[in-house]
Amino acid sequence: MHLNGFKIANPTVLSRISRAELIQLMLGYGHVPYFVESDDPNSVDAMQMHQSFASTLDIVLQKIQDIQLNARMD
Repeated sequence: MHLNGFKIANPTVLSRISRAELIQLMLGYGHVPYFVESDDPNSVDAMQMHQSFASTLDIVLQKIQDIQLNARMD
């Protein structure tokens, strides 16, 4: 991440809490969290990680389109 010309090299606040806390926080904000994880995106499994990310993104984008369609029908 690059912000205002300075590199952020430390873990973010959200990366320091447990997965359960993160899920509850996102649900509390009104979001449904989706996770795609990889320890090393440059490894042999990188293609599988990218495919997983792409399929998750397809699901999320479809859900957004459904929400928009329903909102326009009301």
